[in-house]
Amino acid sequence: MGRYAAMAALLGMTLVVAGCGGAGPVGPGPTGPDDPPGTLRVGPMVVRPAGTGGFKAESLGNPAGDCAFVALHGTQIDYLASQALLDRIVFSSDRDGFFDIWACDLDGSNPVQLTNNAAQESRPQWSPDGTRIAFDRKWTGQDDEIMTMNADGSTIRSVTSNTYKDRDPTWSPDGRRVAFGTLRGNWEIYSAYDDGSGETNLTNHSASDGYPDWSRRASDPKIVFSRVTGGNYQVFKMDADGGNQTQLTSNCDPNDYPAWNQRGTEIAWQRNLGGDDEVFIATSSGSSPRSFSNRPGWDGHPVWSGDSNWIAFTSDRQGGDDIWLQETGAPYGAFRVTKNSADDQFPHLGSPTMQTERVLIGPPGSDWGGLDPVWSSAYAGICAFDEDGYRNFVRIGVRPADVGSIEVEPLMHTSPALGPRLVGVLIEANEIVNLREDAGRGYEPSVWDLDGLDAGAVVLYFDVMTGKLVSALVVDDSSYPGATGRARPVRQSSDGDRLVVEGDFSAVFDAQGRDVAPAGATRVTLDAEGNPTVWR
Repeated sequence: MGRYAAMAALLGMTLVVAGCGGAGPVGPGPTGPDDPPGTLRVGPMVVRPAGTGGFKAESLGNPAGDCAFVALHGTQIDYLASQALLDRIVFSSDRDGFFDIWACDLDGSNPVQLTNNAAQESRPQWSPDGTRIAFDRKWTGQDDEIMTMNADGSTIRSVTSNTYKDRDPTWSPDGRRVAFGTLRGNWEIYSAYDDGSGETNLTNHSASDGYPDWSRRASDPKIVFSRVTGGNYQVFKMDADGGNQTQLTSNCDPNDYPAWNQRGTEIAWQRNLGGDDEVFIATSSGSSPRSFSNRPGWDGHPVWSGDSNWIAFTSDRQGGDDIWLQETGAPYGAFRVTKNSADDQFPHLGSPTMQTERVLIGPPGSDWGGLDPVWSSAYAGICAFDEDGYRNFVRIGVRPADVGSIEVEPLMHTSPALGPRLVGVLIEANEIVNLREDAGRGYEPSVWDLDGLDAGAVVLYFDVMTGKLVSALVVDDSSYPGATGRARPVRQSSDGDRLVVEGDFSAVFDAQGRDVAPAGATRVTLDAEGNPTVWR
């Protein structure tokens, strides 16, 4: 309950939970002076129902995971919004013939040119408070130097001014110092205060060291970097003073441009596999390495989002170099951020002082940047959120005449092997015609079309760490006729490390919206990630 209590305190929520993993009522609270009229507060969300008399907001759990889940139903919802802390992307682009520093929103909108000169400027990085940007600059005939500027491109200052090549700046967690690679005989890593004073040599090795990235954990400010070992770059980490240098990767490939996630628990880096560069991920100790981008084309320069749910990187998978974003959790969706003929490289996500309201349901033009929300209204939905706010919303599609027939029941399971990974919910109505999931910024909504499946009920399973819908089991209404309030149409049990769900299912959908049981099913098993296996 501690994590949930902390979340409630942080977000000012009025959630009442009936025990760890249990369901309970959510008391819609009063709104603030800046909230739209007629709205209610539900956790970090602002909701305006068509009428408050029949409106219900029910907690579905699970306090043991990252995400909490709330079911909203009982009347038409005319407005639903959540405060969201948004990163902006800063990157290097040659759109005007020289590489300059640019910034844009996560979907590529609102591009702003921050520098404009004949120098080549690259490798920008937001300061931890989002007010400044460090980058490297090279004038023709001169060496690379480390620079800083304000977030709007004003007040450019030098951190280094010498006869050496200085590249790849990275900020300390307190924003006072900058570490960078420097060619002084061979490549080493130095750090200095942001005014250039207090320069300190952090590595002093016969091999080349470069590509540093300072973690954001002030309590444990490690630096990850690359060092040539056995003829190739390998990833290392060290303390902020250069001590305790530890090798994290050991393979026959070049490994460079490592980057910490914001929690300091994982790293991403660029690895060349037989001429094909891909983004890899591993734990902070280098264990469990795995391919992340895994697509044809060149993928590199990875960096994590502020909530660690996305990685931005450079890719040429559709021609020239562009900035791409990809989810760090299933289904690992990726979308292209920048779309032009120029080369856009070296993204960095930050500016954590930027906060805006994400409008999910509302009038046209009310979403971020004057865009349209995903829906104009909804009769019922399941919303997931964590400490950072909204994570996911699944709209339950019913006909207007069936709004009053909707009933929602949490499905708890007790399998010790599965643990708290899945949250299940049974939704009943006279007929459920579709499900629509808001997959996030830059995506079209995912649609599960249930028309023709005689859906009198659906069983939804969500991942408690990501908030995403991972499976949907459609209950055949022909074997389950009449009004709601009948005996439960599904049965749950455990089989080793799997959850067993039994019922008369006309379809079984996986996380990608594929019907894996078009001929129907009576028994489905789910693993800890919610992947279904059908037993007819």
